[in-house]
Amino acid sequence: MPATIVDRDKDTVGPYNRLSASQVNSFKSCPRLWFYEKELNFKIGQVPVLFVGRAVEDAFCRMLKESPALISSNASNDTLSKIPLDDNGQPDRETGLIWPSQRLLPLPRKSWPKSIDEVRNWAISRLDVHLPISLNEMKREWEKDERKSGNWDEVDPIYCRQMCINGLEMHLEELKKCVSANGGPNLQNWRKGDRDYWPSPDGFGFEIIGNHPLADEGDVSITEAWEISRPWFVEPDSEKFSLNSVHPDYWFQGEYDLVYRWGDTVKIVDLKASLGKGDRSGDYVEQLKMYAMLWWVTHGKKQTVDELEIWYLGANKIKKLESPSITRLQEIENELNLMWSKLKSAKVSIEDFPPNPSPLRGFLEGGVPTNPPDAARCDNCEWRKVCPGGLGNDNFPENKSFNIPGNLTAIETTEIENLNPRLTIICEVFSVFESKNKRPALTVYQGQKMAKIDILVDKNQDGVTPWPEKIAKGDRIIVENAVVTVNWKGEIILKIDPLGFIGKTDSEIFEQSDLLEFRARWNVIGKLVYKFDKRGVGRNGKPWHRRGLMIMDSSGSMKISGWTNDWGNQFDMAEVGDLVLIANIGLDAWASQVRGDINRNSKIQIISSSR
Repeated sequence: MPATIVDRDKDTVGPYNRLSASQVNSFKSCPRLWFYEKELNFKIGQVPVLFVGRAVEDAFCRMLKESPALISSNASNDTLSKIPLDDNGQPDRETGLIWPSQRLLPLPRKSWPKSIDEVRNWAISRLDVHLPISLNEMKREWEKDERKSGNWDEVDPIYCRQMCINGLEMHLEELKKCVSANGGPNLQNWRKGDRDYWPSPDGFGFEIIGNHPLADEGDVSITEAWEISRPWFVEPDSEKFSLNSVHPDYWFQGEYDLVYRWGDTVKIVDLKASLGKGDRSGDYVEQLKMYAMLWWVTHGKKQTVDELEIWYLGANKIKKLESPSITRLQEIENELNLMWSKLKSAKVSIEDFPPNPSPLRGFLEGGVPTNPPDAARCDNCEWRKVCPGGLGNDNFPENKSFNIPGNLTAIETTEIENLNPRLTIICEVFSVFESKNKRPALTVYQGQKMAKIDILVDKNQDGVTPWPEKIAKGDRIIVENAVVTVNWKGEIILKIDPLGFIGKTDSEIFEQSDLLEFRARWNVIGKLVYKFDKRGVGRNGKPWHRRGLMIMDSSGSMKISGWTNDWGNQFDMAEVGDLVLIANIGLDAWASQVRGDINRNSKIQIISSSR
């Protein structure tokens, strides 16, 4: 099984507290790097190449999902889209659902490809349909990202297309093997319509009644071999991160790119839209070893991965890895479990993660090992200006009271870990508006005090719907861990994020906090880690522009943002590493990450410069 359906009742870890291969590699590169990015949520600059890789993989997988016996070479890109999804964003297993491929009649058999060359030509035509759309979607995501950097105009669509074609040629080698093996050991079962528990995405869903509609007779046909050799991959239209494979004890998760399993062996492939040069190629090797462990433990420790490959689409080279022995797989599991206990199962602090970078590794195109570069990992680290391993330090002011120009009295600041944007209250429902397949809009009251409830998620961190199935005016409810904000009209808003929950109760109204028992404005001080910028166009057609910064103190980190005109010239003057005070901010939050909002009455002041 390449993906896991998590039993929420048994999952004592939760999706936000699992270990992943990227976290492991980050920690091994430098413990402080892991702490900055995974614990303090620092986000590196988002250059276009990070999005290009996702576009290439998306177009490649959408092409693999299709069949030359069902989809003409010039068909619409969304012919097999809009698959049924369940409440978890996974392909829906409910029987009787109509899937896209079931709506299609097979193309005339005389038009089915009879050779590898015909399959290649058809597949390239499909890539030419999908890739421009995938690139445009990724461009829009990049443009919306508050930390975008670089220039999208430098993205070369011709190079992206060639990477897709390189991946196609690598897959066609698997297709040729399938033809040579006459479809492999499962040909007849496939013809009868048998499906894996997690079938390779093809638009047919989980069940086929009767024979497969593309089945032939005699020796395997080219079209059948295309269907049979299709690897498993993440369904392109599923929710993000919904198709992870999860350790039986829930503390580790990963998402495979391609899993070939049509024969008697299992091969896991990691797709990389890159040349494979540089230090990160070492991370890819370690990631695949962890995925081999994950496959082994999720198959009862009875089935191992036979082959591991990295497909460097930019270099058009395949790197083959030796699959770890069972002894080594057990060692990897034990090592990662100890790491999870250190990193995720207990509260950690910055002192536990010193800047101790590992040496850089050297790789040529295709991930071929070579001599390491004459450089240190810290030289190009994004956080070198705030990290004591680079140009920064871990010194923070012990004093929490500051005098700044324009204020007659000192400003008292609060450490980030002591900021509390959440409230639990018991109240009554004043009004409820429900629409089909949408979250209810609620207004609640305590005496004369009113608030609106804004439900931001369909599932909370426990995987359950965070509001009662039936809710009506006059119901008494408990609103737990709501994020309290005040909108521009002065209305109190209670936001329900992954940590929030609404339930019915018989308790008295004032057994919990008063609706107005929260602090609206706060003062914080911290080191400037980076600035960010976000622009867009509102529903009224008018452009908007927000700016912000990430700060850190000895206890944590937070993002603070606001409209551009509310920041003032001190924002423009501040540089990474400066100690800055931001006064009179409102609080917001998402899960464990506290955020700040400034308005025209807020103030930023540089307390000391890093220069």
